Amino acid sequence: MFIDVFSDSLTEGLDTVRATRPALVRSEIERVYARHASPAPLWIRDLHRGDADAWLLLRRAQHAAFDAVLRPVWSLVQDLHQAEFACHALVVAEHGIGAALTALIPGGRLHEAVWEFEAPVEREIELHGRGVVLVPTFHWTGGTLVSDLPGRPLFLTYPAGPGLPLAAEGTGGTDDALAGVLGRTRTDILLLLAEEHTTGGLARRLRVSAATVSAHTAALRGAGLISTVRAGRAVLHRRTALGSLLVRRRDGSRSAHG
Repeated sequence: MFIDVFSDSLTEGLDTVRATRPALVRSEIERVYARHASPAPLWIRDLHRGDADAWLLLRRAQHAAFDAVLRPVWSLVQDLHQAEFACHALVVAEHGIGAALTALIPGGRLHEAVWEFEAPVEREIELHGRGVVLVPTFHWTGGTLVSDLPGRPLFLTYPAGPGLPLAAEGTGGTDDALAGVLGRTRTDILLLLAEEHTTGGLARRLRVSAATVSAHTAALRGAGLISTVRAGRAVLHRRTALGSLLVRRRDGSRSAHG
């Protein structure tokens, strides 16, 4: 479990793994290999006793795995992550955090202040105010992974994609991918709001009623994707920085719809 670390960069993640307390490294190796009929490989035994060369070998292997498996499709992973975030942000905005957590992991349930779900190891974790960071993964299709390191928030990684190999072919453009998550009308609103629009202006552009626009903008606002201000009798909507991030093109440019 000490290699299930989640950080903002590959280097930071590898450094965090290397900084694991020796007692935790030893206990995890012993736990895993206690279920194996054959003895642990020599380099694992070296890692168990804290050998520097074994640590270097692990770091090189993790770096090589990222370069071979994930780096070629990293832009796709970012797009999938943004779409996943938008989906759950809208569920939270419309139905509350309980509904989002219940739907996040198949078989999971939220009972009062306890969230229960299947995991490789049975245990109870008390947060004591540390918070939880939810991390979708698109190349892992196994069970939920939990990183519970001292002094850090609880990181929970859940499978949210098809597994390997991830391929960009056939995924469609950013607009189509967003529409699959947000719905066509909400996506069109988000694209139009690269510039400020009133409710009536959006309704005319989309050829729907003002009431329909109001319902969709309320959901997008609740998810933090747009902001709304009143100017006299008019209501003005604009995309937030988060909303703009969701509609960025895979080549890194910004959408200029509207």
